[in-house]
Amino acid sequence: MKEEIARFEAVRIDGDSQKEVAAKYGVGAMPDFRVLKADGTEVYKIQSGFLPPADFVRELESAMAKAK
Repeated sequence: MKEEIARFEAVRIDGDSQKEVAAKYGVGAMPDFRVLKADGTEVYKIQSGFLPPADFVRELESAMAKAK
């Protein structure tokens, strides 16, 4: 699982202090996981706030497939 996750760069946004970023992506509740391209284009939104690691990796794989 570490190999799959290592292909992504995690970025933490503080929705309280970075309201414009949260508004841009329509963030309502935390945690909120999005997969973005380098230019900020949203590719995929993970629908659940918490997932077991194997399920989270499956979501990341879905995001990679969609990004191609």
